[in-house]
Amino acid sequence: MKSELASKDPSFDPTSAAEVGGRSDRIAEAIGSVSIREFAMNIGVSEGTLRNLIKGGEPKLDTALRIADAAGVNLLWLASGRGPKFSTLMEESPNSSEVVVHRDSFHDEYYLIDGFDITVSAGHGAVAEDSLVKRRLSFRKNWIDYRGLKPNTLKVVYAKGDSMEPTINSGDGLLVDISKTVLEDGSIFVLRLGDDLYAKRLQQRFDGGVEIISDNKEYKSQIVPANELNMLQIIGRVVWIGKNIV
Repeated sequence: MKSELASKDPSFDPTSAAEVGGRSDRIAEAIGSVSIREFAMNIGVSEGTLRNLIKGGEPKLDTALRIADAAGVNLLWLASGRGPKFSTLMEESPNSSEVVVHRDSFHDEYYLIDGFDITVSAGHGAVAEDSLVKRRLSFRKNWIDYRGLKPNTLKVVYAKGDSMEPTINSGDGLLVDISKTVLEDGSIFVLRLGDDLYAKRLQQRFDGGVEIISDNKEYKSQIVPANELNMLQIIGRVVWIGKNIV
């Protein structure tokens, strides 16, 4: 049910506390029969984050967009209860203060980047178990373009461990540019060493070897000698870190 505030004031903030309960109900309705765990994976957030939204938590705009896109519902309906639940065309409602947001508009503003259900170690090493695309995450086109990045060379993976704290925490999403495989001193890369994947800083050594550096000073650096560099593969450079706060 829409709040009294929503029905009387067309300029109300759809993310305000007065509309929290209704919005959480619409989020649950949009998820439908899909499990919360599966839906959370599909939109690239933690299960805890999604459960918090269903209990009345306030979603960020990007998260709301992901939910609306994955569920195929109108963003304005999801946020405020106004307008139709579903829309296939961009339209202005008879009430000129309401605009229906549809999927085509979303894709005009966002790139969808492949996300993989694999973890890269920010600790002692994590094995990649699966390389199948599990979800697609949205990033604003103007941000990607401004950074000079190409969406077809970007991938999202997830960190595990504490060796890169405070820069990278366990569970953080990492946007990786797989076209950047040339070592740049001090940059963070996703790399493969033997069978394990890591997210670490790399430093070229004068003797031709490579130093693998953790931001957490409780972890010692690893040295890959020049004659063992065939064991080291740079997958790509980390260009963005998404913090998981729940």
